[in-house]
Amino acid sequence: MRISASEFILFCHPPLENARRLHEIVPEVELMMDGDAWEHGEQGWPELAARLKGCGIPFSVHPPAWDVNAAAPLRALRDAAAFLNLQALSFCREIGGTQIVYHPGYYDRDSNFSRSRALDASYALLDEMIAAARGTGITIAYENIAGPSMALFTQEEFIHALDGIDPCVRFLLDLGHAHCNHWDIPAVIDRIGDRLCGFHLHDNDGTGDAHLPIGQGTIPWDAVFAAMRGLPGDPLYVLEYATNTPLRELELGRDLLLREIGDLQL
Repeated sequence: MRISASEFILFCHPPLENARRLHEIVPEVELMMDGDAWEHGEQGWPELAARLKGCGIPFSVHPPAWDVNAAAPLRALRDAAAFLNLQALSFCREIGGTQIVYHPGYYDRDSNFSRSRALDASYALLDEMIAAARGTGITIAYENIAGPSMALFTQEEFIHALDGIDPCVRFLLDLGHAHCNHWDIPAVIDRIGDRLCGFHLHDNDGTGDAHLPIGQGTIPWDAVFAAMRGLPGDPLYVLEYATNTPLRELELGRDLLLREIGDLQL
């Protein structure tokens, strides 16, 4: 069983320091390339990439997400999203990362913007990511987005979002986001289980994306864990808790996952 923690819990602190602290608790780390710690951009990354690659920690990568929208109505914003996602993919390759998250983008359902154009833009960038990832062994982890007013896909649409898409792209099911959208999470797991590469694990009360520790919201965890047991392959379980959550909660989440799903020895 593969258990990871997102750098989100230590947001805006130095990435190498974060990785080492998180690796004391879980075997793998998901780097969150956002905020002040990553502001130095491309010219400041080669040294960091070398140090991360040399630290012996298995990494996945989360590209910048704040104010980044692959499905934005304006081309300038879509171009920025493409630059940042492709830059993050290059960084993932440099550090020997195994997986990179892809946010398909946001769509304001109360606006008059064209949803079909938003979808076209999202898939256009995905095509670029596939072309850049092909032959690297990196999995593109296709994540569902939070909030019914901004989600590009309904539950059923998300289940079919990768139909006909290159197999290097697999589903990453964010449980907190799914709960905000009132999805039937066990049913989604059952439907996409053979193409799941991982989960973002956090909780909320169904009204907002709170990134609470498992069990502190209203997600039906017993049913979710039952759906997770026996999944094919080796999905990555990423504890994605809010910034400044006590690190002790990662230990509790890790141990809960081991009891409910796996028997990894730490």
